[in-house]
Formats: sequence, C-alpha cells, structure tokens
Amino acid sequence: MPSPNLGGTVSAHLARSLVSAMTAAGTGRLARLPDLAVEVLGNDLARISTPSLVTVWEHLVLTEPRTLIGPLVLEDAPIGTFGVWDYLITTGPTLRQSLTQAVDLIAAIGDPAAEKLIVEEDGRHFTVRHATGTWGPDVVQAVDLFALSLFLTRARAATGRHIVPSHVTITHRPPPRARQLAELFGTDRIHFDAPYNSIAFREDDVRTPLPKAQPGMDRLLAHHAELVLAASRPVLRWLDRFRTALTAAFQEDTVSLENVAHRLAMSPRTLQRRLAENGTTWRGQVEALRHEHTSELLRTTDLPLRSIAGRVGYSDARALRRAVRRWEGQAPREVRRSADRAPSAP
Repeated sequence: MPSPNLGGTVSAHLARSLVSAMTAAGTGRLARLPDLAVEVLGNDLARISTPSLVTVWEHLVLTEPRTLIGPLVLEDAPIGTFGVWDYLITTGPTLRQSLTQAVDLIAAIGDPAAEKLIVEEDGRHFTVRHATGTWGPDVVQAVDLFALSLFLTRARAATGRHIVPSHVTITHRPPPRARQLAELFGTDRIHFDAPYNSIAFREDDVRTPLPKAQPGMDRLLAHHAELVLAASRPVLRWLDRFRTALTAAFQEDTVSLENVAHRLAMSPRTLQRRLAENGTTWRGQVEALRHEHTSELLRTTDLPLRSIAGRVGYSDARALRRAVRRWEGQAPREVRRSADRAPSAP
C-alpha cells in the first residue's frame, strides 16, 4: 500500500506530461509553483502537489473551453509516458488482470486521496468506475474524461487492437463537441448526466491473452511499483501544498475555507485540523498571504490602492491602509517610498 504521505500528490510522470501539454499550448508560465520546476519534474521519485497539478489543468481547460482537452492530452502520451503504471497494463496475462492491478496501484500515477476507482464485473462486461476531487466543474470534467480515455488508450495498446468500449457513462452534461468525443471513444454509446463515470469493456476483450504477456512480469512490475511508491517523496511539505492551493484561490478571487479544502481533496473540518496540527490557523494563513501579496504589489507595481485592495481581498482602500499599518508599522505610501530608496541589485 502507498504511504499515507503521498495523499495530495501525483507522480512526476503525470505532472511532466500535463506541463508539456500546457507548454505546447502556449498558455503561459506557472508562477509561484516550485514543485513544477524543470529539475523537480525530471526526478521520477518526486511527488508533485495536487494543487499545483490542478493549476495546470486550469490552464489547459482555458485552451480548450469545451472540455475535451482531457482525452486530447493523451494523443501525445505513448506507452511509457506514465512510467511503470503504463507497463502494468500492457504486460499482464490478460487485460482483465492488468487493468485490475493498475486500478489497485493508481497511486503510481495519481493522487490516492483524490482519485477513486472501482472495478465491477457482471459476467458480460468489465467496468472501471472513476471519480475525482471536487475542484472547479471544468477541471473535474477534464480530469474525468482524461481518466476514462487513459484506460481506453492503454487497453488498446495492451491488446494491439482498436478495442471499442461497450458503453461509457459520464456524470457531466454533453459538451458542445459530443460528436468529437464519440469519435475519440469509438462509440456512440456514451450516456451523459449519469450517476457515475465509467468505461466498460466486453468480457471477451478483457479475457483474451495479451500479446506482450510474459509469465511473472506482472508480479515483478507490481513489486517495482510498490518500491517506487515507498521511495517517492512529496517535493513540498503539507503546509506548502496548502499555501499553493491558497495562492491559486487568491489569484482566482475564490478565497474560502470550502474552496481551498476542495482543492486539497478534504473536508473543511479536516483542513482546519491539519492546520492546527501544523501550529497555524485558516485566518492566520489568509492574513499572512494577504500581507505577502500586498507587500509585493506595493513594492513592485504602481497599482492604485483600490486595485491592490481588490486583488488581496479587502473591501476598499481604507481597509487596506489599516492592514498595511498593522503589518508594516507605516502607511502604504511609506512602504513604496522605502522600496524606491532601496539599492538596485548588482
């Protein structure tokens, strides 16, 4: 079983793939996200915070507002993109055994605290059900379609055949490009507004021996995946992951305990408890981040106080002035003057 410390994180393989897709789409830079630096993404044992990855998804969704970016990302993700998890599916005795093992070891690619997967069998179909975190609806839809497409593309790679799912269920409403989605899945049997997300394969497709199967290879790869998980470490401490989520909420003007808890795939009560365990509080963290952002804006921009107040969550410039005097012991204009007098870096 994966370490509980891996909850709230994803593999470097997954993060690397999505950052590459974002870069190719030209959606801009990811500021204030230290666990997405090039040297971090190059470390296969690094675990990237889920809030950072959600920020990447948000950028990607902006490039494809009709929410098909999830499956489209996989067009440039051949087998091996997601490390050992990919090979768990392609080298087992049958697709049934391989998919079951991949579901059990979903932590090798995704966030074990956010990604919920269930395998169901009724003698005619083999079904994988999926649910993810409670982020923004566009992001959740993109992640859900990505997950269903991921199982389909890997099933096709494992069997060497253009497998067509017997049916697909999606909890979201039909996107404007539902026809394109049907082409990507290879079937019109897609049911929207369903109670859960799922992709179902026919029994004969999942029980046929895989062409790349090698005796014992599935057990060897599963053991390797468990060793990788045991050796993997989150790049950021939990409190840093929380601050990443809080910063993203500030940037979207959606600062609330509920919103940030959703980004971290936990309840508001659990979030408050975790903050207390780290010797801090929700109010204290919001105040500290407001202070940090306000100081940066005062020292590096010419924005009027009313604009800065809006950006950091204050109702008006008067409330901002009171806060700055409390933090800095001086008025905002004096903070700006001191920044202007500071020597330039050599």
